[in-house]
Amino acid sequence: MPLPFNGFSVFDDKGEVKQMVVRLLQDIAPDVGIESMRKIDYSYIFTLARFGRSQEVELHRSEIDASWGWRNGNFDDTLEIKIRNAIARL
Repeated sequence: MPLPFNGFSVFDDKGEVKQMVVRLLQDIAPDVGIESMRKIDYSYIFTLARFGRSQEVELHRSEIDASWGWRNGNFDDTLEIKIRNAIARL
């Protein structure tokens, strides 16, 4: 998949990735927040929290890049499923 803007990737902008996950959380479960996030090689690990419980979810570069159109509600299916499953475990 060619990346827009001469190879710039959503993955490379930590703030953009966080905003993307916040937007998805607002759509799925507004009571879930991000406790922490960290970048490790080719993935981001988010710790989601609700009611004093937390759950980690790892999002890979390919899933994040495939969600380039997240502002229009276009999220990668795998990314969305991972977040939904993490929320279900809370």
